[in-house]
Amino acid sequence: MQKVFADFIYTLRQQGLPISPVETLDALHVTELLGFADRQVLRQGLGLVLAKTTEDKLTYDHYFEQFFQFAPDQPSSAEALENSLSENEQSETALDASPSQASAEQQQSPEQDADPSAAPPQSALGQLLLDGDNAATAMAVAQAGSDENVQQIQIFTQRPLFAYRMMNRMGNEALNQELLELDESNELQDRQLALQLRNAQARLQEQVKDYVEQQYLLYAEAKGKQLREDTLQSVKLTNVDFHYMKQMSVLVRKAAKRLASLHSRKKKVRKRGMLDVRKTIAANAAFDGVLFHTRWKTTTVERPKIICLCDVSGSVSRVARFLLLFLHSLQDVLPRTRSFVFASDMGEVTEQFKQHDVEQAIAEVMAKWANQPTNYGKALEDFEELALTDIDNKTTVIMLGDARNNNGDGQAKIWQDVYQRAGRVLWLNPENTYSWDTGDSIMADYRPYCSQVDSCNSLRDLERILGGLLKHS
Repeated sequence: MQKVFADFIYTLRQQGLPISPVETLDALHVTELLGFADRQVLRQGLGLVLAKTTEDKLTYDHYFEQFFQFAPDQPSSAEALENSLSENEQSETALDASPSQASAEQQQSPEQDADPSAAPPQSALGQLLLDGDNAATAMAVAQAGSDENVQQIQIFTQRPLFAYRMMNRMGNEALNQELLELDESNELQDRQLALQLRNAQARLQEQVKDYVEQQYLLYAEAKGKQLREDTLQSVKLTNVDFHYMKQMSVLVRKAAKRLASLHSRKKKVRKRGMLDVRKTIAANAAFDGVLFHTRWKTTTVERPKIICLCDVSGSVSRVARFLLLFLHSLQDVLPRTRSFVFASDMGEVTEQFKQHDVEQAIAEVMAKWANQPTNYGKALEDFEELALTDIDNKTTVIMLGDARNNNGDGQAKIWQDVYQRAGRVLWLNPENTYSWDTGDSIMADYRPYCSQVDSCNSLRDLERILGGLLKHS
């Protein structure tokens, strides 16, 4: 039971349901209490623990039905045996007919069952098929799928391979050998039994194929989604098409949430285990050196003050939206963040990002500032008036831009003033390092006045660099 339960929890997590270890244990206790006998009772019981929102409830109900789906009811072998041929003439005609005629009649008429007095099948699979226990057959299929690790299916074309392996795992080879022996027999009952076994074998093959397809939809589909997300996180932002904007928005929010969960917790003021020897001796001087009171070294952690400048000019137009997307989310992680955008003129968009949702804010920013030629010199002159006096040694300044200035004056002296005032200065360039200082790029003018310069052309790069910034701030 625990293996089935663990696979079900894994499936739900793959589909995006946030299920914590504590909730998993609670759901396991519910499963142990309710059992698997009544599916509807189990579905309702687990749903109270695992599904938190309306959307989660819909997802949970859908995948519960898929995961615990049993094969459709099949006619039992006992009923089939009771409906065996009543007229010997029909049987003899079917046996004497040519193979092609017999095959055609088999497809056009109901299957002819064996005589109830016939000897039972010798193979284990044959006995299972003629027993007529649909639940036992479904359990055997599920066990064969587990033994063959059908949950590891990756692509749709692997279905026949897994179905073939599962049939062999259930004893299909022994059944085929028994069918050959029955075909060679001259007894009418053996021939009828072979016909019935072949029909039951065909039904089982369809059931196995359905099971494999079900497992593919449960596992491979989610793995494909995860693969696409990993690809979008690693691919260059310049290569991401605009129609991926919605998916990138989701990924950026996830990245910002991870940063928030890691770095927005309150730091402990004291770190026990780092003894301050000087203060401890001084505090116990009145006790003749007996250490009644200990003093521990303290660490004060202050939230960084961030000023972020984002280039939205034409040379970075393909990545500007993604940079703004992350910048908008960054303000949720670090409330003390001020955001500026520029192409030629520079403007502050901090309040705009706070007041509007991400789509509206980015659309307004791009409409107002993006359609201008790049001029880093003019942008830095505006920044000098807007925020230079607000920079101190507790401020981290981040520039998101490619430093392509259309061969104009870059006003590197202003950037030097920023560097001398700020605690840290980071420049994140969406171009690869081999493209710096080529054409109209003036990275060489700004690089001496940066604490850190990185090529940042993917979402994973942004998360790594900003995560490092928060960790060491």
